[in-house]
Amino acid sequence: MANQQQEPTKVQIEEFDVNAFRQQAVGTFDKYKNIIYGALLLLVIVVGGLWAYLYMYKGPREKKAEEEIFRAEYLFSIDSFKLALDGRNLVGQQGNFTGLLDFIKDYSGTSAGSRAYFMAGASLLHIGKFEEAITYLKSYSGSDPLMQAQVYGMMGDVKSELNDVDAAYKYYLQAADHYPNEATAPLHLRKAALLLSELKKNNAEAVKLLERLRKDYPKAAQRLSIDRDIVRLGGK
Repeated sequence: MANQQQEPTKVQIEEFDVNAFRQQAVGTFDKYKNIIYGALLLLVIVVGGLWAYLYMYKGPREKKAEEEIFRAEYLFSIDSFKLALDGRNLVGQQGNFTGLLDFIKDYSGTSAGSRAYFMAGASLLHIGKFEEAITYLKSYSGSDPLMQAQVYGMMGDVKSELNDVDAAYKYYLQAADHYPNEATAPLHLRKAALLLSELKKNNAEAVKLLERLRKDYPKAAQRLSIDRDIVRLGGK
């Protein structure tokens, strides 16, 4: 049987009516123009408001905060904790500056304000105002993981001073786990272990923590004489 050739399929292409399309588009726009204009106006308001907030309010405020905190930050760095907290405001004299406590009232929400909460909490801890210290430490909201780990560690110190052993232990472990590093994590683990040994009389769990420290941070373990602590608490 001879192969029969199939005729190619013919595709009917309709002519595009530009006028009809234009009329349809205009009709749709007229129908929804109030919604469209409203959406555009809202977009302008949101974008304009965001620009004004970032460049006319937030930016200048951040810059002013950095200038204001400089003196208190320096005093904190040299362990002048009370002066850093209170500032100096002597009428008619030079060298006045805003202390951390007043700075927080004026610049909370800024990057410098977040650091101020950290420094205020640390300063209050150092001068023995433990209840106040925990309030400021809990208010810290920075993005630096190392500083956050240090905050947890200081909260552990506060709770330890207040004889809340369970809370102190929890914060020390949180500090160690939040940002594992050779500088601070071993110190927090050792504090947690000694807390278990000295105040909870739980040498077995303390040894487990110290062995974890020795395994995860061998250089730090050698520096902190962890082998000696383990033997003293009955480990090997």
